[in-house]
Amino acid sequence: FIMKGAFFHPDIIAISDPAALAHIHSRKAYSYTKGAYVRPLIERLMGRTLAWAEGDEHKRQRQALAPTFTHDSVRAMDSQVRGAFDKFAEAIREHIHNSKSVSTNERDKGSVYIDPMGFTSSATLDVIGSVGFGYDFQFGASAAAAKIKKSWAGLTTAGMTLAGGFIGPLVIRAFPFITDLPVEAIQAQGEIRTLIRGLGRKIVAERKAAEDGGEIRGNDLLSNLLRLQDTELRDVDLILDHISTFCLVGFETTAAVMNFALYNLAHDLPMQGRLRQELRDFVSYSNTGEPTYDEYMNKLPVLDAVVKETLRTHGSVSFADRVALEDDVIPLRFPVKHPKTGAEVRSIAVKKGQTIFISHMAVNRSRAVWGPDSEEFKAERWLAAIPGYDVASLNLTGVSPLPPPTSLCGGWNGLDTFLEGPRVCIGMKLALFELKVMLGTLIKAFEFLPVVGPDGKIQTMFSATLQPFVAGRLDEGVKVPLRVREVRE
Repeated sequence: FIMKGAFFHPDIIAISDPAALAHIHSRKAYSYTKGAYVRPLIERLMGRTLAWAEGDEHKRQRQALAPTFTHDSVRAMDSQVRGAFDKFAEAIREHIHNSKSVSTNERDKGSVYIDPMGFTSSATLDVIGSVGFGYDFQFGASAAAAKIKKSWAGLTTAGMTLAGGFIGPLVIRAFPFITDLPVEAIQAQGEIRTLIRGLGRKIVAERKAAEDGGEIRGNDLLSNLLRLQDTELRDVDLILDHISTFCLVGFETTAAVMNFALYNLAHDLPMQGRLRQELRDFVSYSNTGEPTYDEYMNKLPVLDAVVKETLRTHGSVSFADRVALEDDVIPLRFPVKHPKTGAEVRSIAVKKGQTIFISHMAVNRSRAVWGPDSEEFKAERWLAAIPGYDVASLNLTGVSPLPPPTSLCGGWNGLDTFLEGPRVCIGMKLALFELKVMLGTLIKAFEFLPVVGPDGKIQTMFSATLQPFVAGRLDEGVKVPLRVREVRE
């Protein structure tokens, strides 16, 4: 459909058709670029790295970075990922033991209030620091971690205001030169990049001094980039910007999805119990004890269903803009009717410069595709589609079946969460592994419960990522109100 442009901006076409998405994301990915107002903001946040690059530059950078995010590479990150979430579990255990307000109500007896947002971001920042450049953020306790989290919180808060989240983007879209003005709020967007570059520069100097001209060792992203023979990537400033991008894109987006996963399971206790049983059964009967990387990714169907459904309902990045570089015709898999003539429309002709709006959330939650319960978290829909799964053990009342592949986009498991084609999220495997290890570690040890009443209901708003807040209380800031207790044996 068409959205009227504001502040003199031309009209915008919004699409969610799977054939149109494949055309823009895959078949003609480099004929549709980020808008003129987006790239300067990305450059300020992360530099001229993969998220900023277009065309041949994007191809070169992706080819250079791809080996760092293969299955083998992520498998080698196993100890760092597990170590971060072991700290997470210990931090929750300490939080429970130190709490002075323990519930005595029968329904949640022994539980304490918790907002997991600070815990999840500390854990994912630890993972990124370790696998990114061999740095220990000390589960949020280091000065560097405190600065990064404070700066990100500032960006998030600004994006949730009327000026920063609604009016600001409209003005910048119409007048992109504004991003170059010396306005404090705009220039502050580069603060995290500056912090991480400073850390990285110090680490690079230390490593070069330690190696004394020899081969650089280490399996983290920074070491891999320093070993690359590509002359462009051997520019230290660009390498440090890649690390900044990895930090920014990797720590908060994954943490945001983790928060929603815990909230969803707290409000679906039968599914949480089913997941806990699967995890405990696996440990009891497996020869390997705790799941390996490959077992986490392939052998735990309930865990897989919970992760898929969370990424469907609460992917952290909600939308993308693309601008056509040439006149084109975008195909539609599902024809629509022309609003004036009623004629069937099977494709959309666009002119060079046309802005296309893609709502990942609208694609993933489409009522026409996913059914009347498309807005609801129901992991059962994925389990019911597994051949040989004990469907009789599921309560499928009111659960829409998984849509046929022809109705879905070409992204991971038919979702638009990670995009598709040349721009598919390069860190997807690591993000999925982190999500599964987090749930595998926490759900075995703790029971997450809902906060009953209006204090426990959340709404969401898109800022830098999808952000939760207590319904009707945006002024209190972002939070995920839950209760938690250790699992009773």
